[in-house]
Amino acid sequence: MSDPLRVLHNEDLPVQPDPAFAARLRQRLEAALSLPEGVEMSGTATAVSELTEPKTETSETTAAAPPRSAALPYLSVADARAALAWYTDALGATVIGEPIVMDDGRIGHAEIEIAGGTLYLADEFPELGLKAPAPESVSVSLMLHVADTDAALRRAREQGADVVRDIYEAHGSRSATIIDPFGHRWMLTGPVGEPIRQGDIGYISVWVPDSDRAAAFYGHVLGWTFDPVSHQVTNTDLPTGIFAVAGRPTLFCCYAVADLAAARTAITEAGGVVGESREFEFGTVLDATDSQGMAFAVFEPTAGRKRPQLNGSGPGELSYVTFEVADPAAFRDFYGQVLGWTFEPGRIDDGWQVTNVHPMAGAAGGSAHPSTVPMWTVADIDAAVARVREAGGTVLAEPSRQPYGLSAECTDDQGGRFYLGEF
Repeated sequence: MSDPLRVLHNEDLPVQPDPAFAARLRQRLEAALSLPEGVEMSGTATAVSELTEPKTETSETTAAAPPRSAALPYLSVADARAALAWYTDALGATVIGEPIVMDDGRIGHAEIEIAGGTLYLADEFPELGLKAPAPESVSVSLMLHVADTDAALRRAREQGADVVRDIYEAHGSRSATIIDPFGHRWMLTGPVGEPIRQGDIGYISVWVPDSDRAAAFYGHVLGWTFDPVSHQVTNTDLPTGIFAVAGRPTLFCCYAVADLAAARTAITEAGGVVGESREFEFGTVLDATDSQGMAFAVFEPTAGRKRPQLNGSGPGELSYVTFEVADPAAFRDFYGQVLGWTFEPGRIDDGWQVTNVHPMAGAAGGSAHPSTVPMWTVADIDAAVARVREAGGTVLAEPSRQPYGLSAECTDDQGGRFYLGEF
């Protein structure tokens, strides 16, 4: 029988194995040896074959893949069962196999897959010197690559994470830092995203007679949290406000423009009226009224402002806007001149779809009073409709199937119309 290791020799001289292979094999073996007694690492049967099989990588996958970790994180947590549930719900992890439960009921080993990698965790074992981090005493940060930093941060915040550093952009990434409920520090990092474009809706505010009532209503229906000092909703990706304004309830929209001076000229030339300009952290804003008497604003975005998603980024977000106007032709002419909007016929008579705006929008004719009607995204439309009634609103049209999903038409407790959409 020939020597199976003969391949490692060349004319009876030893040949060193590939250094990368040796490093991967050593890392795998050291990780396996470090597990608590009686605990087996998953996947050992295929580990060597995975290491020895060459991987084919395209330029796209190589560029998109995050760097491979130098060490496998193994977290100690005060409540491993709760941690597994939290990492699954808040960070999108998947539990691999069944956790190993020790005789005293503590989890001695569990594995999760997260962002394409593997992470181990276990309950505290103080007798072995293994304890969860003490408050404000974290020595290790876990960098987690996410597809959408804003959405990941919002989900983690809603699940009880402490936000140490809010969204910031640096070195080509959009990042944020949190401390999870078990004391571990995570650095969420994702792509910067497409910059906001001319004509996109960059800010909205709900105009109603009583802003406090509206904050309570939409807090119950959509889960909004509201700062009464700034009049801003604090937990939406799209900047959103609630203001007390005399007259009919409506949605006020502020649109991005590349050049505020050019927009001012275009508004007046198209038959609109311009007002005062104001400075905000997201840019310089110019108030205006269009040719049919509808109030709006335009703004020059600050550098790095991200483009809103086409149908909003999740529950509680704006997913669609309907402009109800008397003359759709005049509406198209005005906003085509001012914002560069283009249109195509919609699904209803005298209805038009705006083809180049985020979030999506459309116009419908025949309205005696110009109004802007939002559609808010919800996770469960039946439950949301029930909350509308609980908060004193009215359901004008029960949930029905549409080409894009489920929709219901409602009014709030001050008569402001809106739609709910489940996609």
